[in-house]
Amino acid sequence: MLNRYADRSGRELSAMGFYLGLAYFKLAVILEGVHYRFAHGQTVGAGFDTVGVIVEPLIAAGLTSMKEHN
Repeated sequence: MLNRYADRSGRELSAMGFYLGLAYFKLAVILEGVHYRFAHGQTVGAGFDTVGVIVEPLIAAGLTSMKEHN
């Protein structure tokens, strides 16, 4: 899909790994905030108890993305 976008838009996507990694890290930070609030009783509701487990895989995906696309 990225190649198709690059071909049709004429844009340079060589820094895409950085931007994908940044997106993963931003999402991880947001979810860590949700997890923190849940752990301290400031956020309640179904599903919040599992938010924390995805933070580490998001960080790992961000690091991988930055390494693979540079």
